[in-house]
Amino acid sequence: MKPRKAWIFTATSPQQIFGGYEEIDPGSDLIVAVDAGLERVQALGLTPSIIIGDMDSVEPELLEQFPQSLRKPYPTRKNETDTELALLWSIEAGAQEFIIINGLEGRFDHGLALIHNLDFLHQKGLQARVESASQKLWFLSGNTVITGSAGHLLSLLPWGEAVNFQGSNGLAYPLKGICLKPGNVRGLSNLLEKDEASITLDSGRILAILTKKVP
Repeated sequence: MKPRKAWIFTATSPQQIFGGYEEIDPGSDLIVAVDAGLERVQALGLTPSIIIGDMDSVEPELLEQFPQSLRKPYPTRKNETDTELALLWSIEAGAQEFIIINGLEGRFDHGLALIHNLDFLHQKGLQARVESASQKLWFLSGNTVITGSAGHLLSLLPWGEAVNFQGSNGLAYPLKGICLKPGNVRGLSNLLEKDEASITLDSGRILAILTKKVP
């Protein structure tokens, strides 16, 4: 049985994402609209499983088109971000894989907070990634197969501790025996040599950022 997916639509959800909205299975996946993320959900012709957040960015006229049973409002003054609330709700609903959809534009602190969200899920043993129109961010597991296209950029940044690599295949700059340490950006801008690559870790946590190469 495949893991249940939760698609987290944030307020800056783009028209298209790295992997494509075609991956969504409306019959089994959770569709979570975070505030104004409801606009993208509606534009895609999807029905939200829940509409969650402090409702400060969604148009009231749009919100009123959906029943109260689908709305989970929170006060503006709260400890969690709207995206965190969406993730916690999705965990309770049984999701094991999370796709956070965000444009990754504008405020840097919001983007950095999403990486902390990914780390939270990763440490719970859950699959998670952030997708924008041109980028995909996630934490590597011990053995990771990376699917993209030849020429895509792959940056690998250690997260809080040194990272040791056992090896890799399909990358322009091999990782066998490499150690990356916090404060060292040696892992920036590697390249996929073909449509699939693989990386094996020995130890440590590392953030992977896959970027479509703009012509």
